[in-house]
Amino acid sequence: MKKSKVLVVSSKGGVGKSTVSMQVIAPYLYEKNDKQSISFYEFDDENIDSLSYGASNLSTREVIDVEEYIIMEKLIEILSKDEFSCIDVGGNKSTSLCLDTLSDCGMITEIDLAVIPLLDGEQDAINAKKTYLRLKELDPNLSIVFALNRVKNKKFIEYQFDNFFGDVRDIFDDSNALINFIDKKDDYICIEDSDTIKYSRKFGMTVYEIAFQDRDFISEFKGASQEKQKKLIAFKNYVYQHGKKYYESTLKNSFLKLDLIIKG
Repeated sequence: MKKSKVLVVSSKGGVGKSTVSMQVIAPYLYEKNDKQSISFYEFDDENIDSLSYGASNLSTREVIDVEEYIIMEKLIEILSKDEFSCIDVGGNKSTSLCLDTLSDCGMITEIDLAVIPLLDGEQDAINAKKTYLRLKELDPNLSIVFALNRVKNKKFIEYQFDNFFGDVRDIFDDSNALINFIDKKDDYICIEDSDTIKYSRKFGMTVYEIAFQDRDFISEFKGASQEKQKKLIAFKNYVYQHGKKYYESTLKNSFLKLDLIIKG
């Protein structure tokens, strides 16, 4: 089986690239790799988000300086390896340099999937479109998925992300909606918003790891003698329970969709 390499990229900052990379793509590749650690590369000088996951065992992480010659050498090295890897590229300068480098060295064909995260704002859709068209210019056959991030309610996703889907109310001009410019209209995943993500970062782990902890919190709680200790164990159990729900409602569905897109 070919070991997948996934590129997470957007020309706009602040859309949750690193959250999607660590919370969705890393555990997805971890499962593909028979639950063995995968490689995680972060190209970003401004916001080294992977450092927030210091206790995570899903991946070995490396932060790479965003300098032209360093990027060229590292991308060639990374894409030549036979490994499952997630490549998280920061916005603005980082995105431009990485995509230009992939064009120059011709190794864009080694990418199995590109993930473009976006929020629900108009500018997010505009930048996602630019990134999408640039990737398709580099490799027309590249599999691309959009990660609709911080979804409030999946039942009403079209209303929240009307800049992606177009105006379902048929009130506003939706000729610039992102879906009008993409080849496969169904190639997106929904990343639901949840405090579980925030709390998992405080524990230095991913939601996936929290959901699969092998711990008996009830027994730990009963055995605790101090009030502060009991409060901490009770809260960890709360995060654990919500982590399991998040895996079932969001992560599992995303993994299935990513499988279909990569194979398709």
